[in-house]
Amino acid sequence: MVEKEWRTCRLTANGLVQKARYNERTIEGLFLPLLRRLTSLCMQRGSRVVAFLAAPPGTGKSTLGLLLEKLAQTSEGVAPVQVLGLDGFHYHADYIASHTITRDGQEIPMREVKGCPETFDVDHLIEKLAHVRESGQRWPIYDRSRHDVIEEIAAVRKPIVMIEGNWLLLGDTKWCELRHFADYTVMIKARPSDLRERLIERKVQGGMERAAAEAFYEKKERPNVERMLKDSWPADETWTMFADGDYQLRPKQQMLTNAERAALWKKPQINLEDPYLLRMMNERLAALPADGSSLDTYARGFVEGLSKARVDIIRRLSAGGMGKDALKKAFDLTDEDLAQLLAE
Repeated sequence: MVEKEWRTCRLTANGLVQKARYNERTIEGLFLPLLRRLTSLCMQRGSRVVAFLAAPPGTGKSTLGLLLEKLAQTSEGVAPVQVLGLDGFHYHADYIASHTITRDGQEIPMREVKGCPETFDVDHLIEKLAHVRESGQRWPIYDRSRHDVIEEIAAVRKPIVMIEGNWLLLGDTKWCELRHFADYTVMIKARPSDLRERLIERKVQGGMERAAAEAFYEKKERPNVERMLKDSWPADETWTMFADGDYQLRPKQQMLTNAERAALWKKPQINLEDPYLLRMMNERLAALPADGSSLDTYARGFVEGLSKARVDIIRRLSAGGMGKDALKKAFDLTDEDLAQLLAE
């Protein structure tokens, strides 16, 4: 096994210098190729490109975003990148202090679960994303010293805008509308046990006792980790984060083609003469274990997301006039399978 060579990087966020280390091979073989793909997409379209970096807590996505900004500044042939956070779309502190969410039939104060999807103003986020490619736009931030949102503070200027956050690919309620605004998406996944240790250690380094940090994780962070990994939709490419903090392109899930991502997210009118597009769902599902028993939390979510998308496409085609025989042939369905899918 080749020993990893680590590069220590000094990254500045909100006036504070942070140190982080990254594998040299990962920088050259994963981060820079991503930036070049986004640059190429930006040049092809002649307009600002919006990318999503979706990852659970503890994967280092915010610090990674700073590194990607820095690499874009110092690498030849790469367009400038601006990373914007999802945290600026939390509801304001006074709203969170006075409202509740319903979970498992119980009313829970928002302040006790701050950071879960229900504590974000998704409508405000959708409105911002709808105009983020226009000039003169500003983005809200979350001020950790105030524990509150500051509106309209970050000017959006760069040709590549990368938005990072936990819930960007969540398949729930209004969150699923966000995918329509992304030109490219990256998902980071990790073993829940690794994330648990990283998140607990983060609290300990901040001065919290180990027992208190473990209790905090179980109450507030574990539900978010599991929900994000299980309920997020597939991305254009998926990275795995290892226990040492290194990243790797997930080998068993190749980057989605343009045809695939259009079918999964933007749901266009599907050309019946494109057999590849119609069979794509079947091929990907067939490559995964049937019962899901050997899959980790993220992989189960991946299977569920593909299954839901496949059902949606079949129903849209049926509603658009595609006959039952054509549907059965295109999706390898029996009469019973098709009847069940259309009846659900």
